[in-house]
Amino acid sequence: MILVGLALAQDYRFPVADDDISSMYPTAYKDHSGVDWACGSIRYSGHNGSDFGGGGFDGMEEGRTIVAAAPGTVLYTNDGEFDECTTGDCDGGGGFGNYVVIEHPDGKVTYYAHLKQWSVAVGAGDSVACGTVLGEMGSSGYSTGPHLHFEVRVDSVAHDPFYGDCSSPPSYWVSQGSHGSVPGGVCEDVPECSPTSRLTCGDTWSGSNASGDAEHMAYGCEDWTYTGKELAFEVVTGLSEDVTVRMTGLSADLDLYVLEDAACDGSGCLGSSSESDASDESVAWSASADHVYVAVVDGWEDAQSDFTLSVECVGEVEQPGDSDPPGDSDPPGDSDPERDTADDGRDPKNLMPGERTPLGGCGCSSGAIGASWILALLWVRRRR
Repeated sequence: MILVGLALAQDYRFPVADDDISSMYPTAYKDHSGVDWACGSIRYSGHNGSDFGGGGFDGMEEGRTIVAAAPGTVLYTNDGEFDECTTGDCDGGGGFGNYVVIEHPDGKVTYYAHLKQWSVAVGAGDSVACGTVLGEMGSSGYSTGPHLHFEVRVDSVAHDPFYGDCSSPPSYWVSQGSHGSVPGGVCEDVPECSPTSRLTCGDTWSGSNASGDAEHMAYGCEDWTYTGKELAFEVVTGLSEDVTVRMTGLSADLDLYVLEDAACDGSGCLGSSSESDASDESVAWSASADHVYVAVVDGWEDAQSDFTLSVECVGEVEQPGDSDPPGDSDPPGDSDPERDTADDGRDPKNLMPGERTPLGGCGCSSGAIGASWILALLWVRRRR
């Protein structure tokens, strides 16, 4: 599988939290051979991104929260660099200081640079939704004062997210705003998934994805972008137990995703299965009683096929256990001789949630066989 290009482009919100947008202003747009996107002068020579100030060091002290401009997967982060640089040449992060780099389902990559020391709130491999907190405005790396450097790249080439008389279309913003102001803070509208059926333990559903819609590009589990028709299903069980959703009988390449809810905005993915060709697919996870999960079947590159979807449950009541959050990995910062640049040429890694091992059964003494048999019959009756 490969990423689809820019045909399904995503638009951006202004990458600053709603409460702080009113404090922000542009200090330097991308340079277009001596002018900015509107043929104005808010730029400096060779600048590849868009810089936004937020009230100097006083604003940095108050806190200016930086957020993701669109859903995607975190590729790289860097933190721990000195964040009160005023000389424009402080070491660290290849000139970007403390930063976050996100790859979006449409293939574009966004950079959030010069962040405050120890403020980076995400790690490599994390799936983020539009508006997810990434860090705070700072003055790390090649910076002369606190600001956010926001940069968009396609195949390592910097693009201007603004469209005007001196830059090429399209605008990458949901609401670009006027020259000298900041873009709007509204995320691109992503419709919720519309489940076609509700399934529980022991249920099966047979049909085709040909009757579905093609509204969602990505589900937050992998980097793949989808153009095929999708079908969504609610999955719910009355017990807290391990559940497996299995898809069989395919004649084309359909993939399977299990989500925390029906938002379908690139967040809340619990697991995915994306084998090639017409291979069977399955996703297992530990479900909570009465929580409504959403399983999505989507066709890779317009694939359509009949299939059977089944729900299998272990049937054990959830036992107390440890919950160890997955660790983040923070790859080393980029190094690039150009000011305000970083190398995003490394390959992204897919974050694939692991399948849970089904809960084990319990051993019973011979003296308890009769009681256990009666309890088992009652349990089966309850399930049905």
